[in-house]
Amino acid sequence: SPMVIALGIFAMYRGRRFIAGASTTNDAGADSAVAGDSTTDAVTESVIQYVEWTWTFLFGETLVMISFISNSFENQPTALLAVFSAISFVLSLWLRGRFWRYATILGFEGIIAILVVMAFPIMEMILESIVDEKMRKVGEKIRAHDIRMKEMLKRKKQESGSDSR
Repeated sequence: SPMVIALGIFAMYRGRRFIAGASTTNDAGADSAVAGDSTTDAVTESVIQYVEWTWTFLFGETLVMISFISNSFENQPTALLAVFSAISFVLSLWLRGRFWRYATILGFEGIIAILVVMAFPIMEMILESIVDEKMRKVGEKIRAHDIRMKEMLKRKKQESGSDSR
């Protein structure tokens, strides 16, 4: 798995790159043009363009996401891996390596974590009070049943004692 993650990060690195190209412009500059002359010189300048996102970057980002998500689960059947792949692919298409989109997802995860930390103790208290109430009712029914059984046993003893005389 570390090799797969390394391959994904390398693909992400290679997906963002600088592309050098050449651009020609026609310039009737003051240096080369003679007054009244209609000739122009073609000037070639190199242009370096930064490519933020490519399909190679998408492949790497998807591969890294699949690896991290699948490492979070113990059992990894093929169907689950396919679901992880689909989710990772869609997220990669949306994220496209933009920092603020990653920050947005982390912010949502943080908000959910805070809500869980706050909500679970409250839910535990509510559930505990419900279970206590149910146990109290069950206890009352068990005690009432025990009393009925003792009374019935007494009556049977009295009836069997009066029959044997």
